[in-house]
Amino acid sequence: MLEIVPALLVESDKEFEQKLRAVENHCRLVQVDVLDGSLFPNTTWFDALRVGALKTQVEFELHLMAENPLPIVEAWMKHVPTFKRAIVHAEMHRPTGAVTGFIKDNLGLEVGVALNPESPLEEIECVLHHIDQLTIMSVRPGHECQTFGDEKNGESADAILNKIKTARAHRKDLIIEVDGGITSELIEPLAREGANRLCVNSAIFNTDDPAAALKKMQEIALRVKK
Repeated sequence: MLEIVPALLVESDKEFEQKLRAVENHCRLVQVDVLDGSLFPNTTWFDALRVGALKTQVEFELHLMAENPLPIVEAWMKHVPTFKRAIVHAEMHRPTGAVTGFIKDNLGLEVGVALNPESPLEEIECVLHHIDQLTIMSVRPGHECQTFGDEKNGESADAILNKIKTARAHRKDLIIEVDGGITSELIEPLAREGANRLCVNSAIFNTDDPAAALKKMQEIALRVKK
């Protein structure tokens, strides 16, 4: 099944709750973009204690664009009961295998690795067969409203599609998520190359009716997989 995952990149608790409430009854999973300024030049709001108090049934995955993700992961484990998966970046200056191994084996969470558009798959060969999910970035992390396939902000569309195809060939059972600039028109080609999850921000939340936009994309995803 191809899953559309709303992605929250927010600046305040008010914005977080507003966007969450708009989609929580129409999806199983929401991604939270976590930027603390240490790995990429931007910051977001991701307070675990406040999120835990919102009492939602939706599951969360964290996209951790942070140099030291473990304290954030542990805080979310403590306060957010529906927190299921932590995605760390291959570009952090810590050993990827040690970090993902700790999250999966010691904390008991699902774990993923995110790979920037310009970063080759070879950078994560050591963990590719141990992680639960690979998140392929199709834009540079940390900013909204970027365009898929814009080489000024990432890689060409063909390069992104080829990276998905190559990753799928390496491991048939791997969950492959694509994040950045996803539109309705991209759902079919991304699914065809092997994507399982598509993270969507602007195409959902920069509309007058986020729930309707999400449901439209979900309908397309269902038709693609039939």
